[in-house]
Amino acid sequence: MRYHPFQVLCGLLFACAAFWPAVSLASLYNTVDDATFRQLIEEFKADPTIIARDRDLSKKLTTEQIDTLTRELGLEPFTWVYAQTVKGREAPDLLQHDTDDISVMAVRAGKLVPIPFQIDERDQAGWVYVEGISEEEIEGTAGKLDENDDIVFMYRDTGQERYDAATMKLASGKIAKELTLEFNGKKRYAYLVTGSDQRSNAVYTEFDEETLTFVGNFHSFRSSPDNMLIFENYQANAGPTPEHRVLDTVFLDLSTGVITRWPRVSVGLQNIEARLMGVKHGPVREVLLLSIRVVVAGIPVFFIRSDMTLYDEGIALPVKLSIPGGEILTRILNRPIIDIGLDMNELTGGRFSAAINPTGQYSTIDGKIDAVEEQLAINVPDENWMWLESGRGFDVMLKILIPPDWPVEAELYYEDDPEPEKSFEVEDFPGAYPRMGVRVT
Repeated sequence: MRYHPFQVLCGLLFACAAFWPAVSLASLYNTVDDATFRQLIEEFKADPTIIARDRDLSKKLTTEQIDTLTRELGLEPFTWVYAQTVKGREAPDLLQHDTDDISVMAVRAGKLVPIPFQIDERDQAGWVYVEGISEEEIEGTAGKLDENDDIVFMYRDTGQERYDAATMKLASGKIAKELTLEFNGKKRYAYLVTGSDQRSNAVYTEFDEETLTFVGNFHSFRSSPDNMLIFENYQANAGPTPEHRVLDTVFLDLSTGVITRWPRVSVGLQNIEARLMGVKHGPVREVLLLSIRVVVAGIPVFFIRSDMTLYDEGIALPVKLSIPGGEILTRILNRPIIDIGLDMNELTGGRFSAAINPTGQYSTIDGKIDAVEEQLAINVPDENWMWLESGRGFDVMLKILIPPDWPVEAELYYEDDPEPEKSFEVEDFPGAYPRMGVRVT
């Protein structure tokens, strides 16, 4: 049996969203006046979790206000949405310390305050460990901080100020480690604390296992009960059209000859069994343990293991393909082609760019491929990202990571076409407005 790690990171970055179908979100947009907004900025400087405590707030702010708030907090669009992960080995003095005794704090408005965090343990295969669910044994010791355990918190919750023991009171416990974080020359700080009973009760992400519904502070969706990878009613709920369904579908299409090049067999997302094994819940991210099975012409081709990780402003989907009898299978499958990507829903007027862009110009989503878009072809792993700016209060970044030793050819591709050559059975809306993904040969 051969294993190939193939990682797809679909980061959907939003200005503001939440899942409240009974409320007219459009009526809330642009209802924060200038005076209230200036006061809100000062409150954010003291308490970064306000947006989790008042979910209507993200629906009321305009995209311009979100941008102003981000910059006045000393952040950039990327660091506003980024979830920071610190490995246990980065805090060697805390290794084998009780995880329940560790907390994360930051200095905000001159005070040391607790911020939302979670500690995710790993199994021996490197996946997030959930007791009674994970197929592999835990790596290290349960309930103790091990080298590969993740301490996770939002970058935006950290502070620009450092802790000063002379002027800042720590109610209980002690500072175990100062974490210095840096992006584009700007430093921020967070603190690992032991022995403190202070914890933030703010929650950024919630996944309901009964309804298969995800609610983050900035986006939401519901998964199909028949396939966890089919998202229903995916919304950003941001900007002037907050109830617009942003994502039509995630698509996966495997086309291959069996023994000979023709005829070809095609398997789509609708033919895949994506089963939810369990969930590692947390206030910063929800980790969904998925087991996925792909069969071509009655032959088990791939067994896929994934931890679909849901953040309040993004999704990460790392996958490991198990190819049974890999060498034998290559004699059966003839020139297989795999397409994986995002089919967006009616984002006409938005802008698009990519890692390779010789013209330096944005392309426009308008239902046709123009001269700028024709030059956006990207071979992986030379470059690996594409960026969509919707103009509706959210951006979408698609980033593909494929190990250089994986024996494949891969390229990113982009479609902007009302009548694309290929359609997918799982689509609810026809057309590619636009479609972005990777083709692996």
